[in-house]
Order: sequence, then structure tokens, then C-alpha cells
Amino acid sequence: MAKPFEDFQAQLSWQQLSLLLDTVSYFQEAPKYLSLPAESGERLAVPLLADTLREMLDSLPEEEPLLKKAFAFAWQARTEDEGELHVALPNGRMLQQYTKLADFSPV
Repeated sequence: MAKPFEDFQAQLSWQQLSLLLDTVSYFQEAPKYLSLPAESGERLAVPLLADTLREMLDSLPEEEPLLKKAFAFAWQARTEDEGELHVALPNGRMLQQYTKLADFSPV
């Protein structure tokens, strides 16, 4: 499989991440690619797991649910179908999520 996406940034709010976490939690047994709005205007499919989304959500203030902050997404391949999703949080922390692309399907 080709690289799932090129590096990009997305402006996301607490509310958006909360809804994405609800979706991922609903499909927990069958992970799904989530469509994220890139700053360039296109929507990109990203293989996000619940733990990663929880940490992303925790990086934003719940008391300002519509405030958008920049998250940066990158993919580092290990093999053709496995790799690490890197997410740079607005607070400067970096998350790494090991991912088998074959485990994910479109929503």
C-alpha cells in the first residue's frame, strides 16, 4: 500500500475531536480511517485510534469547545503496510501511534 497521506496540518476544535472520538469508540472493534480537514482545503483519511484521539482532546480546553488549534500529522513507514502516525499537538507534545494500515477501513 502507498503512503496513506502526505504530511499536513489541520485546525481542529475540542468539539470536533470529541465527535471523532465518539465515532472511533463506536467502531472500536473495526478501526476506521477518519476524514480530517487539512489547512489546504482538502480532506485526508487518517488512521486514528481512540487513545491518540483522547490525548489530542486533552490538549485542548474543554471550556472553549469551538476554539481551533493546529495539529500536524505525519506518516513514517516501517513496511508497506505498517508504520507510525506522528501527531504534533498544539502544546508542543508529539504523539506516536503504531499502525497496521490493513486494520483500518473507510467510515
